[in-house]
Amino acid sequence: MQTIHINVDENKVDVLLNIIKNLKEDIVDSYTVSPVECKDAFYDTRKKRLQQLRKDIKSGKVTMYDFDTSTDDLMKELQA
Repeated sequence: MQTIHINVDENKVDVLLNIIKNLKEDIVDSYTVSPVECKDAFYDTRKKRLQQLRKDIKSGKVTMYDFDTSTDDLMKELQA
C-alpha cells in the first residue's frame, strides 16, 4: 500500500472528494481530509535571526547580556 498526499485549494476539495467516491471499489482503501495548517508567518525569520545571533555570540562579535552583573549594578544604584 502507498500513501499519496495531495494539496488542493479549499474551493476544489468537493470536486476531488466526488472523484474519489466514484472510483471503482478496491482502488482507494481510505482517505481523510486534513484542515488547513496555519504556519507562523514569522517562524523562518525568527529562526534565521536566532541562528545569526548565536553565530555572532560565538565569534565574539556580540556579547551576551549578563543578568547577574546587571542586577548587582542595579541593587548598588538603588542602595546609594
